[in-house]
Amino acid sequence: MSNEIEIKLAVSDQAFNELEEHLKNFTCLVHKKQFLSNTYYDYPDHFLAKQKMGLRIRQEDQELTLTLKTNGEVVGGLHSRPEYNLPLTEKETPTNAQLRELYPFEELPNSTLQPIFSTDFNRTFWLVEFQQSKIEVAFDQGKIIAGESEQPICEIEFELKSDNVQDLFDFVETLPFERDIYFSSASKAKRGYLLGSKQFLTDWLNKWRDFLKEEREESAVDFCEKFNSVLKMEQKLLEETLFFSPALFSQDFMKTVERVGAFFNLYHYYDENGKNLEAVATEKQKETLLPALLESNQKIFAEIRDLIRFHSETKDNEKTIEKLTALLKSRVYFERIIKLMRFSA
Repeated sequence: MSNEIEIKLAVSDQAFNELEEHLKNFTCLVHKKQFLSNTYYDYPDHFLAKQKMGLRIRQEDQELTLTLKTNGEVVGGLHSRPEYNLPLTEKETPTNAQLRELYPFEELPNSTLQPIFSTDFNRTFWLVEFQQSKIEVAFDQGKIIAGESEQPICEIEFELKSDNVQDLFDFVETLPFERDIYFSSASKAKRGYLLGSKQFLTDWLNKWRDFLKEEREESAVDFCEKFNSVLKMEQKLLEETLFFSPALFSQDFMKTVERVGAFFNLYHYYDENGKNLEAVATEKQKETLLPALLESNQKIFAEIRDLIRFHSETKDNEKTIEKLTALLKSRVYFERIIKLMRFSA
């Protein structure tokens, strides 16, 4: 078993040239290009997906590997998850016996594993030295295919090959990107399962009311737990907003109001509960990070208020959602999420 620690960044195709040029500033130990073909398997009832696991066979050149990724933690775009690997001699549907070689399952379905979707992509790979660490940088471009449905892959993964996670944050912060970027918590496997299935928008108004109600009813306050809950909600809100077509939110006035309002509620909470962040900073001994994080929250909150004012004055749903999307993919938001990851690590 190995434990992956990586950051995933969703980008545009144009980011490749910027990244390639930027990496010339560092010592590169390995540089290669390869095509990776992956088939993901599960049982008919999606038993593995329900356990938040992903099972795949990857073909890399002539080598085949069966990999099981188990549930881990995601903060912003920082992923930490256990991974189990088994070399294969031929590509056949995995068996329960092989699964048990990978992981000590107490019980497995009696049904046969079956292919669910595939992810095929070109990977450009660099291994670079940075400060005291080695960091793998992989730019992936390709497709996720599930039946008749497909979705593009265009992302960068930064995997830490040492124990100093702060080096990873420092390195990612050097990136030159100014727009069309955001940290992604969604693995290729998760996106594959979602592809082709009917998705529903979260009712953020009621979700936020439930959160505030639970907070009021709690007798004891665990500030770190509360902070993590808010961060997970922001992460889900961000990715849901960017996953769906902008037209879904801009089709009528109230849908636009609700979506922008969800971000207003979030940042109003950050603004009104600065003492919660102070308590977390004290508990984690990260007081030096707090001023920059509070300033960043204020900056985003001001942007959201301006957006509400713009929508109220213009009634232009499409332009409002366009501005919201641009903000969520901006350098300002990118830098704020890095601060949150540092704060949480």
